[in-house]
Amino acid sequence: DALNGGGFVFAYLNLAQRLTAKVGRLDSILIVPRDGVPTAQLRSEINRIVDGRAVVVDPAFRAKQMETATSVTRDATLLVSLISLVIAAFLVFNTMNMAVASRRQSMAMLRALGAKRGHLVIDLLGESAVYGLVGGLIGVPLGILGGRAAVSAGSGESHGGMVTQYHLPVSAPVIAVLACVVACVAATMLAARSVFAVSPVEAMSQGEVAESAAPRSILRQVAGVTGIGVIAGSFAVALQVPGRPAIIAGAVYAVGVLLLCFALTGPLVWLVVRCARLFSGPGQLAAVNTERAPRRAWATLMTVAVAIAVGMGTSGALANMVSSMSDSLDGLADPDFYVASQPLGQLPTDPLLSPVIAKQIRKVPGVDEVTDGQWATVNVGEARIIVQGLTAGSLAPFMKKAPADARRDMLAGKGMVFSKVLARTLDVGTGDRVRLATPTGYRETTVLATVDYVSLDSGTAAMSLDLLRKWFDRDGATYLQVTLKPGADAEQVRTELERIAEQNPSASGEPVDVHSGTQAIESSKQIVEQSGAFTVAIQWIVSGAAAIALLNTLLLSVIERRRELGVLRAMGASRRFISRMVLAEAAAVAIVGSVAGLLFGGVLHWLADKILAATTSVGVEYSPQPSTLLFVTIAMALCLLGALVPAMRAARLNISESIAQE
Repeated sequence: DALNGGGFVFAYLNLAQRLTAKVGRLDSILIVPRDGVPTAQLRSEINRIVDGRAVVVDPAFRAKQMETATSVTRDATLLVSLISLVIAAFLVFNTMNMAVASRRQSMAMLRALGAKRGHLVIDLLGESAVYGLVGGLIGVPLGILGGRAAVSAGSGESHGGMVTQYHLPVSAPVIAVLACVVACVAATMLAARSVFAVSPVEAMSQGEVAESAAPRSILRQVAGVTGIGVIAGSFAVALQVPGRPAIIAGAVYAVGVLLLCFALTGPLVWLVVRCARLFSGPGQLAAVNTERAPRRAWATLMTVAVAIAVGMGTSGALANMVSSMSDSLDGLADPDFYVASQPLGQLPTDPLLSPVIAKQIRKVPGVDEVTDGQWATVNVGEARIIVQGLTAGSLAPFMKKAPADARRDMLAGKGMVFSKVLARTLDVGTGDRVRLATPTGYRETTVLATVDYVSLDSGTAAMSLDLLRKWFDRDGATYLQVTLKPGADAEQVRTELERIAEQNPSASGEPVDVHSGTQAIESSKQIVEQSGAFTVAIQWIVSGAAAIALLNTLLLSVIERRRELGVLRAMGASRRFISRMVLAEAAAVAIVGSVAGLLFGGVLHWLADKILAATTSVGVEYSPQPSTLLFVTIAMALCLLGALVPAMRAARLNISESIAQE
């Protein structure tokens, strides 16, 4: 059961060859050197004997190929996870920053009793480390359950017959918990700077002197310049760095945005104040409260902005990936039906179809044309590429996307058309020569053109079907394209095709599949949609955490101001007035936070498209998504709903208890 979910059959070689219609053929040869034999010398001798009829690689190459094949899921999830870690650190920063503000008097008392600032900082860092440790330990089993659920929901075979199974390396929980601790401590180090502003004498008085103090000008300037530089660096990484390292650009961008917004604390808080004053009398008092606590206002609006930006960036990029996949597969749905040697969702690279099946299909009433085609896999070093064999009558994305002259030369056997991902993998361009190892020896070909195409494994290419049959010694077809005559009854033809397929199994005796062109493209799109499902779940977890942090921040603001709220009630302010004041502050924060979230989320969306285009096999094209309005609506609703509890608590404060000295 541990081997591919039990999806293996073991047999002696001669029996396995007969069962798979590969008598006299081998897929691989495993070689174990004798003790003391130099590996490099042995590899050189084997390469001389093989002479291009196969590649000589380490056994681990198959694992690397499967890792490449799952790049969409891996990279999309890793991108959101890195961004989520930065956002989590930001939420911890907000929480600890508010904690420092609420503990000013107790810390001042400790300072007056002789405690040094360093002692207070160490205590604060130790507290955050405990939070990170406990939170990480709680998150490990939750993550395991979530991972198992995600894998179970998308269980099944990928191309190549490999079954997706849940596996957790022993080091993963340890790394996850350490990342939580480091993120918490790092975020708290930034918040702990407020401790140095606590004066034993000044902080013992009533008020919020330290809280209302704006960040020092030099600190804001350094943060602004650093933030702009970090954001520029994230763009450079996303646009210039190929492959998986580009993923780090997402986390770098999030750090840059937070630094830039910290530098813009003054203007952002001023906007909140201006918005609050639009809500008549309660809004005027809400504006005063905001001016007195700029750090709290900044933290709250940034929480709203973060929730919107993460939602826009991740969901928008995934939506663009799906739509770009549809564009790159233009032509896949053109045939009315496919008759393939593998089920829908798997690439028919093997086995070959029965040679009589095409003849019988051509005689079916309503069938206009039947076109042969083949898919084959080629190892180029440790990379595995997919090659499609086409004829002049083939309907395929490569036929639509390739320039006319390149298409003509390809069908004439003068070269191959590469996907852009394959060209990047092999570091070649149009006009370059490429040498491939095939069962008939080394073959050289010319890159006629590069096109956008959803690339499985390390890339995809197209060539003449006749040339593919010659090079790979595979007469026949692995799939057939069936085109109907105008007005033909598609359901009746499909019934007949399924009957013929059932009567003519493939060369290895496996059943033959019949599916429509529409089903083919929908199945291909589901690969990305399933890959993005777990990523979207992470996104909603981040948004949920932001909502909880928002509620905590608003509630803390009411608790900190309970004395002044009690005074207002004693002066005659109604419960409704007090609650409207709290809601007015939340509404102002929601408006400014939503605008900031739209701005930064739009840039993150564009950047995420470029990152996924660099790391996956899909050429992602940017386009704005209508779902943006949904995220803005949800964020503003959460902000107002989160303010309801604090507003109700503020309205129900006991006047005498609120104004009593502590």
